[in-house]
Amino acid sequence: MPSPARILGIAVAAALLAGGGFAVGRLTAPEPSSTAADCAEPRRLHQEYIDSISPDVDQPMEEKRTNGRMLANTILQNPGCFSVADRASAQTILDTIDQGVQEDAINDLRSDVEECVEDATDAYSWSNC
Repeated sequence: MPSPARILGIAVAAALLAGGGFAVGRLTAPEPSSTAADCAEPRRLHQEYIDSISPDVDQPMEEKRTNGRMLANTILQNPGCFSVADRASAQTILDTIDQGVQEDAINDLRSDVEECVEDATDAYSWSNC
């Protein structure tokens, strides 16, 4: 059976190791207030972009896409300042914008080809396409 002095020595050593680990962790941990200060600017920009989004139907699509990209990039480039849900929403916004741009390009190309075929059919000539 171990002696009481040996048990006491092991207990003191364990307490010193635990206390030392805690102290090192506290010394190397970032200050919570500095994190909040680092997030002030991204959160302010985020709110400005939210406020600039207009439900106005007359707002040009390109302006809506630009505002959406700026909003999403503000969130994605500052992941420590926003929640997981915010980051997921931002990525979804970017994906949706990219999909809309691709659809617009396809529709423009389709329209150009249809117009060209119609003009060529009217003039009995395919040389203009």
